[in-house]
This record gives sequence, C-alpha cells and structure tokens, in this order.
Amino acid sequence: MVHRTLVCLFAAFAIAVLVSFLAAVGWPLDLLAHFQAQYVLAGLSFAVGFAVCRTWSISALAICLSLVALVRMEVFDDGRFAASSDAAEPAISVATANLFGSAAALDNLIEENSARAFDLMILTELPVPADKALLDRFQGMLHVAGTPDQALGGRPAAIILSRIAPRSVDLIPVDRNPYAITKAVYCSVQAEPCMSVFAVHTLPPFRRDFYLHQADILQKLASEVSKTPGPVLVAGDMNAASWAPLLKRFQETAGVRKAVCGSRWTPTWLAPVPGIGLELDHFFVKDGLAVKNCELGHFNGSDHWPVFAEFTLAEGKPSD
Repeated sequence: MVHRTLVCLFAAFAIAVLVSFLAAVGWPLDLLAHFQAQYVLAGLSFAVGFAVCRTWSISALAICLSLVALVRMEVFDDGRFAASSDAAEPAISVATANLFGSAAALDNLIEENSARAFDLMILTELPVPADKALLDRFQGMLHVAGTPDQALGGRPAAIILSRIAPRSVDLIPVDRNPYAITKAVYCSVQAEPCMSVFAVHTLPPFRRDFYLHQADILQKLASEVSKTPGPVLVAGDMNAASWAPLLKRFQETAGVRKAVCGSRWTPTWLAPVPGIGLELDHFFVKDGLAVKNCELGHFNGSDHWPVFAEFTLAEGKPSD
C-alpha cells in the first residue's frame, strides 16, 4: 500500500516536472515553472523513498528528474548574476520589503533602518500611508517617491524612501494601474553617479488576469530599463521566481543581472518553511552596478522576508 501510494505521488511529480517545460506557453502552466526548487527537493526525497523500497530504477529516475529541475533553475549560469565587489566604502545601502500590511513588520524595519542607515528603501504593502508621518518614523529618511496611498496593503505598487531628494520621479502606468512602476533618479547617493531606481510589485499569477497584468508590467519595465542610461537598480516583490519564464524574459530584454542574496535560490517568501518558500523579492542591476553584499533579513511579521544589500559602481565596462 505504501509503495503504491509512493508510485502515484511520484507519477504526479514526474508529470509536473515534464509539463513545466511548457510553462512559457502561459497561464496556468506558467505556475509550474516557479516550483523548480521544490522539484529538486521532492526528487531527492522520492529517490530515498524508493531506495528504501529497493525500487532502484525509479529511485534513479527520481534523481534524474531532480537534476533536470536543478538545471532549469539556471543557478550555474554566471551570466544571470551580478558581479560582486570588494571595493572599500562608500556603498549604497538598500532595503526592499513587502510588509504585508503588518504594523509589526513596519516597526521591525524601522529598527533595522536605525541600525543600518539605509540610503534607499523600496517598500510594498504598507500598513499606513507613505506620508510625512511615516518618514518621521524612519530616521534619516526625508523623501518619498510615489503617492501616499499607492503602496498600501493589497495594492500592486511600490514606493521608495530615500535620504536625498530624487532628481526626478515618474509613475509609469500599465493598463488600469496608474502606479505600476515607480521610477526615481538619484544623483548623489554616497557620491556615486546618477542612478535610476525602478520599484515594482506585481500581482501573483494565481489567476489568468493577474498573470496577464504581471506580464504587461514586466514587459513595460523591461522596455523602460533597457532604454535608461547609467547605473540602474530594479527592486521589489515581483511575485515570480527568477527562473520562471516571465522574469527570465524580463531579464534578457532589460539587460539586467540578478543580485545573489544568500544562495542563488534563497527563498524570500515563507523562507523558513522547508521545501515551500519561493524566491519572489529581487534586486536586479545594470550598467556597472555591482553587489558588495546582499542578505535576507529576519522574520518581521510579514510573510515576506526583507532583503538588505549594498551596491557599488563597478569598474570597467557596463554589466550588460
């Protein structure tokens, strides 16, 4: 009975791995591509289970499928990832966090800012408006790129807090979302050259209309980033793993590279739950912006973990 159940579960797993090759067709197959990390872990678990049952052929097949999923994550493709930097200070200190409408998550992030003195913060799903009252709680943060209510809980938009005033701010609409992309240009962050920052929060692709809106935002974002000169930072909750078709297409079109925060497949959503968490919050960089360090924060009351990074302007040619 146990062996038969294991075989049935393995068949469902094998079908999911193989059908995920069709994810680029669109929704709902797109959803299968997000779970490659889970396929890796599941394949290894099945391999052990069938080995215990002495079903060696299926155990070997499970290992093969696990390797297929690992390869499809493209974690060994150095071209996908941003260059690292060991340059001396100064560096640009940045945080991105989906607060999930949690007051506790906001309070914890305020404490992190007091300890780390971020230059920029990209925030989504705030529990309170992004107004002067919020700025007063973040030590040293003086400016908001975005409107007060655009990034409240449940809304697909992001705001940017900063210590220095942005030279310009553009709120780029997509479809019926007037705040789909927040773009701000900063010209004296730690004495670096002007840097363009794009902040986004797309809908999760749980429904077809959400998926289509996510695709439209990422397409528009790629177009805007590709034509923006100078150092570029893209950040936020994109509700997609970096190896999923839409985000891979965005990265290729925009000419950006992903910052490695933890490992090349560290989950940022439901991070501590083994085998469940997904890599949804990202930093992408372009044109010489290098990653000095990047790490996942601690649990703060949200379902997303905050991500903290430091960036420097890399020497030499642009990164794309």
